[in-house]
Amino acid sequence: MTRTNTSDRSWTLPAGALPDLLAALAATCELWTPRPVGGGTRFLPHGEDRPLDLAQTPPAHSVKAVLFPNPETLFTYRRNGNDVALTPPEPDGRSLIVFGARACDARAVAALDAVFLGRSIPDPAYLERRERLCLVGLACVSPAATCFCHRMGSGPFDASGMDVQIVPLDDIYVFHLLTKRGEACLAPFRDRFEAADGDTLKKVAATKAGLEGAEPSVDFTALKDAVKQHRDDPYWETLAAACLGCGICTFLCPVCSCFSITDTGNRRGGRRVRYWDACMFPAFTKEASGHNPRGDEPARVKQRFFHKFYYSIENGEPPGCVGCGRCVIHCPAGIDIREIVSRFQPEAAS
Repeated sequence: MTRTNTSDRSWTLPAGALPDLLAALAATCELWTPRPVGGGTRFLPHGEDRPLDLAQTPPAHSVKAVLFPNPETLFTYRRNGNDVALTPPEPDGRSLIVFGARACDARAVAALDAVFLGRSIPDPAYLERRERLCLVGLACVSPAATCFCHRMGSGPFDASGMDVQIVPLDDIYVFHLLTKRGEACLAPFRDRFEAADGDTLKKVAATKAGLEGAEPSVDFTALKDAVKQHRDDPYWETLAAACLGCGICTFLCPVCSCFSITDTGNRRGGRRVRYWDACMFPAFTKEASGHNPRGDEPARVKQRFFHKFYYSIENGEPPGCVGCGRCVIHCPAGIDIREIVSRFQPEAAS
């Protein structure tokens, strides 16, 4: 993506004017915003039925559900005699704006891109949404205690992968337009904004400086090598003894992308549907012969973390963790991925 000069593309919006801006965006594009559902927050199509929630850091559910829906109809089919007609979903065509994504989710999109677009044949359903996407991110001015994005090479103000970054500041929002796509999405509403002055930008810089991580970032190449050297470490058995195999970590992870496909209908017609799946489930790798190469819990637990910290990096893709901390918060067994990373850091894995 081509980036603009941010010093010339920093705008301010009064906090009270945000609802009207979102309503105007929703009238012209497909807009997703974070909304409270139960005890958490998830990205939903923007509407007046639920209040906006920009406070939960990060939202309980990630941007993954927008680009990689669950479930997702890949096509419908209709049989007419010996002929079968396949009909993919009608493309939306409008700009797709995800508003309020944090740095961890923006970086996770790059990992999803590697899976769905970086292989030999791009996934057409994902590609259609990705090409329309304008990611309007939100800097984390109050990171949660479970956040560790700085250790994963990021940070609360990391704008990687964003088209626009918003910084909450007192009673205003500062919009940094980072790409041509971000500029194009907000250009029709330019008259709602004021140009950010020097004092405002200094406040933004001071806020960012106060949130710089004290711990060093992980050396992923060294971590990959350390994990490989400890393939047979008894620690995997210890983790497996605690793991419930429920898949919560997989479904909440903004990077995990395993799926299964099911045909529903009858011989006259139906649809092919893609569902999220998890490598933690016993049947995920079960073969038609009945053989399961990862038939026990320790093998599945090890596979999950090898995928994140060995296979992805070995294949030249982004690491499988962005430090969002969702799995730390919601794992019912109390498994903490930060402890796993620390254990297999080279200095701790001797």
